[in-house]
Amino acid sequence: MNGHVSRIVVCMGLMTAVAATAAAAQTSTSDVGFARWLEDYGINLRGSEIDQYARNVAGGVREGHTNVGQFNIGADLNLQKMFGLRGTLFHFVVYRDYGDALNQDFTGTFTKQQYIYKNPYPQIHLGLFAFEQKLLDDRLDIWLGRLGSTTYYAHLATNCQFISGTLCGEPRMIVSEAGLSLLPSATWGTNIKYRPTAHTYAETGIFEVNPTTAPSNGIHFSTAQATGFTVPAELGWTNTDPATTRYPFELKLGAYVSTAPLSDPYYNAHDLSRALHGGTARQDSFHRDGVYVMGDRVIWRPDPARPASLNVFGGIVQQFEEAEIMRQQVYTGLVWTAPFNNRPQDTLGLSVSEFELTPGERNYLRDARIKAGGSGSNSAHQFDYEVTYSLHLVRGVELMASLQYIIHPDNSTIPNTPILPGNLLVYGLGIRMDLGYMAGFMRGASSD
Repeated sequence: MNGHVSRIVVCMGLMTAVAATAAAAQTSTSDVGFARWLEDYGINLRGSEIDQYARNVAGGVREGHTNVGQFNIGADLNLQKMFGLRGTLFHFVVYRDYGDALNQDFTGTFTKQQYIYKNPYPQIHLGLFAFEQKLLDDRLDIWLGRLGSTTYYAHLATNCQFISGTLCGEPRMIVSEAGLSLLPSATWGTNIKYRPTAHTYAETGIFEVNPTTAPSNGIHFSTAQATGFTVPAELGWTNTDPATTRYPFELKLGAYVSTAPLSDPYYNAHDLSRALHGGTARQDSFHRDGVYVMGDRVIWRPDPARPASLNVFGGIVQQFEEAEIMRQQVYTGLVWTAPFNNRPQDTLGLSVSEFELTPGERNYLRDARIKAGGSGSNSAHQFDYEVTYSLHLVRGVELMASLQYIIHPDNSTIPNTPILPGNLLVYGLGIRMDLGYMAGFMRGASSD
């Protein structure tokens, strides 16, 4: 517990220090000039520090609090400017995750109360390491290398205005159950995006599935322990530029299939309840696959010259098989930009998600509870609500406060407990610093 407390003290101290010195932290003209000079030579530096504290004051498997964070640093190298290789770029980012997640230690839920919790292995890790080639007047964009595949699919611009991992940077179902890899756990892959018009695109790729990547330092490039591959595809119709449309929008339709083997959530290798009889999970041979549709649109923007707007969003992710924890996520919400006239960059967000547990996962949790001396079954449907306010302090720095309420929470990450978790109330605090943007670079930190 002392480890948790020390990390929380560091987090709160960091937030206080940033808030106290924000007025003096504006990027100087000389810093911006130096950044522009580097960009003229093809060098864009990027990085970020994200730190999030969360506490559940009621509900879950047990009450507690944790702090998690991630630091990353990297660069985008424009090889056309540097060496004359037309349309060619090289990207690399090094990460370090730290801390423990609230859902892993206390609440037990499939959903994460802190979205930045990505890797339980606190070490320096090479993530993004890839070439990018632009062709056909930049309408064709090809990436090849060590990639986090979730970077390219199922994103909405509105969905990272929240602290929980329900939507940021993609729906929780996509992160966990689509067979895609989440940075910093990059794997070998290629991604191809083609824009037939200025506001439409088609995108697909193929990505290695390799469970040994997460606990490694990211520089072991062998595919010997790969367990399969994932192929996603997405069609999009978007216009997110407020300078060209009064009501920016996104509409995305996607699908995915993964050949990596699936572990049955209920049965062991002898077709018995794994929770009651132990043993290894039965390996199911069918593929992991599913579809999604999502979109957002600004519905209120009284003055095109000012940032005040109201953006609504929604989507659904549907699994076609049931060898998973969840088989459906339906979500909606809104983001209000500039809720106060004197805070033009602040945002107030509200999100609601409904999750459906698979029958196998519900039966597994029921039997695990019986074996631990308890009773009761988890509800088939779980509802997650969140309100987050983002306070923009200076260029590239924002503080976030979140209130989350979960009805009928699961306990999939802490199954061996007699407790049937009650409704969950969580508050969270976070800080996000886009180090590249703070230093004057136009393109900020990479976020998955």
